[in-house]
Amino acid sequence: MAPMDDTPAPPAKLPRGKHAPKRRPDERVLKQTGTDLNNGWLGRHGQLYLTDDRVLFVPTPLDTLMGARRREIPLDDIRAVERWPLSPGELPRGARRPRLFVDTVDVRYIFLPSDLDGWFDILQLVFYKRSRDNPGAGRPEFRRTGVENGLLETVQTLDAG
Repeated sequence: MAPMDDTPAPPAKLPRGKHAPKRRPDERVLKQTGTDLNNGWLGRHGQLYLTDDRVLFVPTPLDTLMGARRREIPLDDIRAVERWPLSPGELPRGARRPRLFVDTVDVRYIFLPSDLDGWFDILQLVFYKRSRDNPGAGRPEFRRTGVENGLLETVQTLDAG
């Protein structure tokens, strides 16, 4: 699906390479849930972590034996976050599950978390905080319709007051 601004999405093919670094003991986990990483014809099951610096996918032991690798997306590399379908009220075409697209310059990561809108909301909050703490930091484009992030609105109101 093309992004809302008609810029072509990056390819969904995952880059070849070694495992991403494991979670560090000093790394603060902001959110963690089970998810599928669905890039390509074979979906991988695992855990998705959001930390202060990155999004980390850790495959299950069985998927690791089958060749799945840990994947990391540094927050600085994220260019867009999109919910598919864009609105929670829309039914996905082809009886597919709703998805969370996380775009970098080179890759579109396709996650299928059970709490998709929760992930969308927390990513918005994290990037809001990062841009507030460092006004020069870039913020990705967030694409979703039909839902307002009540947590983000509350934080913005508290910051303004």
